[in-house]
Amino acid sequence: MDRIKEVLTYLRQKGDYTSGDYIATKIGISRTAIWKYMKQLERMGYRIVKLKGKGYRLIETPDKLYPWEIDRHLDTQFIGKRVIYKEKIDSTNTSAFRLALGGEPEGTCIIAETQETGKGRLGRKWFSPAGKNLYLSVVLRPKIHPSRVYPITFISSLAVYDTIEMSTGIQPTLKWPNDVLIKGKKVCGTLIEFSTEADLVRFVIVGIGFNINMKEEEIDKDIQQKATSLFMETKKIYERASVCGILLTNLEKYYSVFEKKGEKEICEIWEKQAAIKGKYMEITQMGESYKGVSEGIDRDGAMLLNINGQIKKIIAGDVNF
Repeated sequence: MDRIKEVLTYLRQKGDYTSGDYIATKIGISRTAIWKYMKQLERMGYRIVKLKGKGYRLIETPDKLYPWEIDRHLDTQFIGKRVIYKEKIDSTNTSAFRLALGGEPEGTCIIAETQETGKGRLGRKWFSPAGKNLYLSVVLRPKIHPSRVYPITFISSLAVYDTIEMSTGIQPTLKWPNDVLIKGKKVCGTLIEFSTEADLVRFVIVGIGFNINMKEEEIDKDIQQKATSLFMETKKIYERASVCGILLTNLEKYYSVFEKKGEKEICEIWEKQAAIKGKYMEITQMGESYKGVSEGIDRDGAMLLNINGQIKKIIAGDVNF
């Protein structure tokens, strides 16, 4: 994969024709090897033209989430530096969990073009059409007590929030505990799963399902009235590798805040961004329904709901405004 990245770097360097001899000399391989890499790139969806006496020219890049394409838009120290790419997968979270159990290092990102059994919160299925959106999971290994793990959900939703603003100029909204909305419709959901050992977290898997280029007719009928995508909101097609690189960069930014300043700081940032205080809401939890006014977020990520003057702490549930 490193060779492919190198070949593409030199193809893009001039924005014009580049001789095979030049690329071969720079990389230190044969002209025949360069020709084989060009053929491989074409099979992967890159459009490359060859002109005798001038060399090769890259004229079109596929909308694929190849690791080297994401890397072009990445500004991180460790998150996303290792990307495991799959055309199809059962679930990025399930795969990441297995790899983390086997010792996969912090920052590894598992990403797929489509999921067969994508997971949402509370065991719900995540609709995952191929080649349209982002389905990814990141392995994190924070050195924290299990009681401090829940606010990591806020890290991922804050990262998505910033990515939407940076990519589209649209200001989304945050919905407790893990959704990002545009005009009241869900554009992204995040999910954390983790493993603990005694009083220490072994690892956390941050899963993100982010609707990018999906069209309305491509959304499952059951969720058409509740879901949206960046394309549906702006009528623009987005380079998913670029959005992914920006997202992973933002994720590391907020993870750094979490590590240096703690979960209280992350909860306060999320609370401010969500403008949650003072909102009247109904929360359904385990079949029970609670109605009241939000008093904000506790440092462990729980909702503080004022019900007729009494504060009830709710760890998780479904919110309706």
